[in-house]
Amino acid sequence: MKKITPNRNSEVNQSRNTSRTTHDQVRVDLGLKGWAPIEAAEEQPYDLIIDKGIDNDTRSFETIQVKSWSSLKTTSRRLGEKEPVSIGGKSRNNYNYYDKCIDWIATIDVRKGKEGIVRYWDRDTYHYKTPGELKKTDSLDFPINPNVYSYRKK
Repeated sequence: MKKITPNRNSEVNQSRNTSRTTHDQVRVDLGLKGWAPIEAAEEQPYDLIIDKGIDNDTRSFETIQVKSWSSLKTTSRRLGEKEPVSIGGKSRNNYNYYDKCIDWIATIDVRKGKEGIVRYWDRDTYHYKTPGELKKTDSLDFPINPNVYSYRKK
């Protein structure tokens, strides 16, 4: 088997790598629950959209913000934290996910004995909790899509 040796141009930012891996694991978990998550556009306050279908002639969507366990919080940035949009540019907006009506926050548990478990908190559960409070709050089961069907004819 050929050994792959990375060259110096293959550097990967660990934070971005963790973020992408967490995002992908949440997408797979949602797929296993029967949903087809839709990627949100850049700079939206949420990462994924779930089309819950039509109820009473109205299509229903739910939004999910995906966070890594180490950056799990209910705000876009730590309160008071300033992150410039560009060098010398204005600071990015800081907001609470609750105020933006994000339906769910999702993450992957990394605690010993619970590694790899996808955790979800709905808006009524996470509201304005601190990162420490949220990690101590029981997560919820994301709903399973009852409308999944097989292509096999019965």
